[in-house]
Amino acid sequence: MDDIKIEYEASPTCSRFMNSEAFGRLIAGPVGSGKTLACIFELLRRACNQEKAPDGYRYTRFAIVRQTLKQLRETVLKDILQGLRGICQYKVTEHTIFVTFGDVRSEWLMIPLENVDDQRRLLSSQLTGTWINECIEIDLSLIDPLSGRCGRFPGPKLGGCTWKGVIADTNFPEEGSDWYNFMEVATPEDWAMYYQPGGLTPEAENLNWLNQNPATLALPFNDPERVAQGRKYYEKLASGSINQNWVKRYVHALFGDDPAGMAVFRDSFVKSFHVKPELWPAPGHFLLIGQDFGRDPWSIICQPNHKGQLLVLGEVPAENIGLEKHIQTALRPLLTSDRYRAHTKAIVGDPAGIAKSSLYEETSFDLLKRNGFDAFPAPTNDVDARLRACETWFLEQRGGEAAILIDGSRCPKLVRALSGGYKFAKTRDGRRKPLPEKDEHSHPADALQYACLAALGGQQTQFIARRIGSQRNPVARQAPPVSAWT
Repeated sequence: MDDIKIEYEASPTCSRFMNSEAFGRLIAGPVGSGKTLACIFELLRRACNQEKAPDGYRYTRFAIVRQTLKQLRETVLKDILQGLRGICQYKVTEHTIFVTFGDVRSEWLMIPLENVDDQRRLLSSQLTGTWINECIEIDLSLIDPLSGRCGRFPGPKLGGCTWKGVIADTNFPEEGSDWYNFMEVATPEDWAMYYQPGGLTPEAENLNWLNQNPATLALPFNDPERVAQGRKYYEKLASGSINQNWVKRYVHALFGDDPAGMAVFRDSFVKSFHVKPELWPAPGHFLLIGQDFGRDPWSIICQPNHKGQLLVLGEVPAENIGLEKHIQTALRPLLTSDRYRAHTKAIVGDPAGIAKSSLYEETSFDLLKRNGFDAFPAPTNDVDARLRACETWFLEQRGGEAAILIDGSRCPKLVRALSGGYKFAKTRDGRRKPLPEKDEHSHPADALQYACLAALGGQQTQFIARRIGSQRNPVARQAPPVSAWT
């Protein structure tokens, strides 16, 4: 036992996944990218890091969940027995892998979900944590009750759990599916998502171990010939399949096409391309704030920069409050913070805001101006024109970067809306309507549309001439006339 040596080096995405302390973690990638092995060694690591019980041993118990027992035996079990050879033993009668070495005493229960009895076994287990293998194959509704079983072993007499949680691995689901919404639209706050690059990208992971032969395995790690041999695995999959949606999900590591085609920006918004972890305002350039009105008066803070890009720097949410309260309690305090204070600001809003209130002789734009803001209506309220303006920004590039960049840390709800939450409405028989649904996702999306319209359609030039004078127009592009949108 003492001479057994097991080594594992995680790829970049797997490393971030393993180092996360989120209660729930999901890693998604192409086939063959090392996701399963990362989950095996994550369980092993947590077993080794468990605090010792009074008797000197480290006790843990994990459930490994997949749709069928056959799948568990033919994939997960084989990988565990190979990866942890010498320190684990499988007992067929108990469907349990026992990992035993040194002071580690860990039980790994293989639990399928083929029938009601399987689910009862899972949801009555006292667990340290759970690994859901190929999670998109199981019912998402099991996540909550399954999470409630974690952290129950070891109990107080054995010193309690040092760590508890749920890990999951998967290939990419289709847009519009329950798992897509879980991963992209309505991710719980205690979950973190980790996406590996596609198998044909320069950053593809695990190529050193895929499709190798004795000659290439003898080459140094990351040798070009060895990497090229691994890439042939994905090249063959991509060229040999007539199902391009399958290739998209399992080779390119992208969400599959939504069968209903309901996501508004499904063909233009690419999260990995348009969203950055953090953006900063460009010095010397004004802020353009897209404003949605109504009882949920959302604001989206944008800025055209010197590269001709539109930076989306922050979102200011609102729920069931009036515009004036939104300004006084949320928008103004943010705009006077150190991040935005030095910049000239203008608000572009829904043209419907020019109508006077039924109670007061004041429009929404009058209210904004009374509160000290330069404000003007967007060129049009036509939905088709608004969507085309956004798509123009999403589809164009500036110097190899996206024409529009979004601060993911400061615009989480906008990103969720663009990632699929903002959908076209359906008729009763399931057909797609021409207008998007009006819900919690439409408010940030609408506010962005007004900013995109203004940035695209010449309103910047008018504003700069009127308010800033000599400041240089930061948008280096010839804007189409507003009449072209309507």
